[in-house]
Amino acid sequence: MKHLLWYRTVYKFARFCVTPFVRYGLSYRYEICNPKSPTYLIFCNHTTLWDHLLIGVPCPRHMFFVAGEHLFRKRWLRMIANFFVHPIIRRKGVPATEVVEVIKATLAAGANVWMSPEGVRSINGETAFISPATGKLVKESGAGLVTYQIHGGYLRSPRWAAVKRKGPMYGKFVAEYTREQLAEMTVDEINEAIRRDLYVNAFNDQKIRPAKYPGTRLAEDLETVLYVCPHCRGIAKLHSKDDRFFCDCGFSVRYNEYGLFAGEGDHHAPFDNVADWDKWQRGYLAEQLPELLQTPADTPIVADHDQRLYRIKDGAAEHLATGRFALFTDRFEFGEGEEARVFLFSDMAGFAFSLQMKILFSCKNGTYYEVQSDYPRSAIKYMVLYRYLTGKPYY
Repeated sequence: MKHLLWYRTVYKFARFCVTPFVRYGLSYRYEICNPKSPTYLIFCNHTTLWDHLLIGVPCPRHMFFVAGEHLFRKRWLRMIANFFVHPIIRRKGVPATEVVEVIKATLAAGANVWMSPEGVRSINGETAFISPATGKLVKESGAGLVTYQIHGGYLRSPRWAAVKRKGPMYGKFVAEYTREQLAEMTVDEINEAIRRDLYVNAFNDQKIRPAKYPGTRLAEDLETVLYVCPHCRGIAKLHSKDDRFFCDCGFSVRYNEYGLFAGEGDHHAPFDNVADWDKWQRGYLAEQLPELLQTPADTPIVADHDQRLYRIKDGAAEHLATGRFALFTDRFEFGEGEEARVFLFSDMAGFAFSLQMKILFSCKNGTYYEVQSDYPRSAIKYMVLYRYLTGKPYY
């Protein structure tokens, strides 16, 4: 690959510079990872925005990083990133065919590649769904595979949180699979190994090795992830303030320094952690699907006002409108009445979310959109409902 020596030099220098910050500033302890394979893919679970550092510091050998397109919208930032590290850009909410080919070409050129096969930071403290296409990529890459776990990242920096916390993190080397071993494995066996090796549950970790993750405003913006009240079953009626998480119906719990819920007043906490609550709310929506499908065609199932719609083209975001974003039984709508923009589910090519609450989706005609909000609201509820309403599972 052209300029590979330059990128390796930059990587070595950057790793030397950031190691003290990662070790002491982020309270990160880690196992060094020195794979034997000449080239390899390295996978880890995705918990923080620092994961490229949390995996880069334990790995002395250079690798290119797969990163979301939304992180490089500013032209000057793209230019700097391309000059120093040349990230492999992945557009969320768009089929991954193009980025897969870039990864294969990078490996074929003798370079290593890091990516998080989940595609998103952990939503609820558990490693997220990993696409079956991941095993196919590994099988066809002709490279080795390395798996690595990051623990503590979710509770130190929950993707939903308004404020980061302090607390320990640690990295653990799991396994290396040589290309010879991978050649003897089926795609299903590779996928099973990846899912097994990368599985982390932050709350299981707390049972084994309890640790405090202190901070301020511990529960704030939790409604971006938890959107169904277990008391009244209301959707999008939950709110947060300081360490309190409460519903319009009066239900209230508190979120503590161990990342667990405790009851408040007359209300007990039906779940003691975010993962269990999230699993319950997804199951609840699945049970309600027959009733949701009977919603009148002109009535939104969920909606949020004062949203901003952008069209993404050539790495730039063009503001199109501000208004209501709503999900119906067969479509999304932006705006209301005759001026509403309509996005039929049958015209959608992909749907995703990023960072705390950005919504990203693409259409079969190649257009690519983003929806932003200036106040806490759940992007995830749209993803879950969209998949259920279109007959797709959500894991």
